[in-house]
Amino acid sequence: MAYLGGFIAWIAGVVVLIKLFQKEGVLKGILGFICMLYTFIWGWQNIKNEELKLKNWMYAWTAAIVVGFFINYMVANSGG
Repeated sequence: MAYLGGFIAWIAGVVVLIKLFQKEGVLKGILGFICMLYTFIWGWQNIKNEELKLKNWMYAWTAAIVVGFFINYMVANSGG
């Protein structure tokens, strides 16, 4: 189940990274590729830009991260 959250987070991250390349150019795109935290922050800063249509992708990316942490926490603490 945690793999599903990771996969969704990866897909959403790639989509936002592509939009970062298109909007900001190659140098910032490479920075976003090297450091996905930059891409994540950039996505939240530009979420209201209707041209980019990032709202659903950023919500999915954030939810996948939160659900993944929660599932990993539950699995780690259920070992008994």
